[in-house]
Amino acid sequence: MRLVFAVLFCTLSFLFADDAVRFQAQNAYENAKAYEQDNKSEEALLWYKKAAAIALGGANSSAQNLEAFLSDNDSFVLDNLTKYKDNYARFLSEYDDDDTKNSVVQILSSSFGILPYKMNFLLPVTYDFMEHDDDRNAVETVFQFSLRKDILKNFFGLDEIFGIAYTQRSWWQIAKHSTPFRETNYMPEIYVVLPFWNDSSFFKAYKFAFIHESNGQVDPASRSWNRLYFEGFFQVKGLFINPRIWYRIHESEIYDDNPDILDYIGYGDLTLTYPYKEHLFKVLLRNNLDWDDNRGALQADWTFPIFKSGLFGYVQYFGGYGESLVDYKHKTRRLSLGFAFSR
Repeated sequence: MRLVFAVLFCTLSFLFADDAVRFQAQNAYENAKAYEQDNKSEEALLWYKKAAAIALGGANSSAQNLEAFLSDNDSFVLDNLTKYKDNYARFLSEYDDDDTKNSVVQILSSSFGILPYKMNFLLPVTYDFMEHDDDRNAVETVFQFSLRKDILKNFFGLDEIFGIAYTQRSWWQIAKHSTPFRETNYMPEIYVVLPFWNDSSFFKAYKFAFIHESNGQVDPASRSWNRLYFEGFFQVKGLFINPRIWYRIHESEIYDDNPDILDYIGYGDLTLTYPYKEHLFKVLLRNNLDWDDNRGALQADWTFPIFKSGLFGYVQYFGGYGESLVDYKHKTRRLSLGFAFSR
């Protein structure tokens, strides 16, 4: 079913492409058909999605933000999967059946379908313009890695995807003598993504998830909370709009490290993503919607390719509350420069 959807989505995308883009997309489409004829459905699916992404505006088009359908890492995964299979196959002894051989190749090449989830980045130089009570240096290194694994696909016949994900972000005091890690936030997650079957609608998909977030510290710096959230994926021409609302799962007062966290972080956020050629601009907005004691946050991202290397330059600004768990009630104004490994 996913392969059928990819073909339909790819075909619809061609209708909106100009001649030059359509030519590139057609080449990707022909590769997809060749893989499908060879019964290589995984490779065919990736090339169909690649063709659709090109037709919608290039490999770095806005489609890459819609994780339910397209991934800007698919071509990378496909190229490396093929490379690993070819390289390892030369060193393997022959097996009686192809399934066994493919299993061994998968183990050796570690191709288990683990993909980027949220942005993976390294910001070597960040500067916080706000003063804080603790003895921290304003200069820090911040990095994040985030991975996902799809577990079940189309289990209920709705083309839904059940998956698990893990995101970790760290703040590293590189300017201090002992270079300690000041804070690390851990975010395991379980989710299901469902496409919205109406081609004329700007509503593309929706997502339900459970997420835990904690910092692994002891009192008084310990922070943790659990949420259920609902997220929508909308597209208005070249702009992607992702509203998200969450419900905090109640904890007893004895174990609640941050009972007033919603007063600072609020009950949801809004992400706006706009790709322009090879540049990607993103804005995240958050507010507690309390007009008497209003608090919120704004994060602005700009990523751009560096020398066609697969590495992206990354400029980030964050202002407001909730940048990290330990600082959820302390205001931050941080400017960061670095690199993104996925967008």
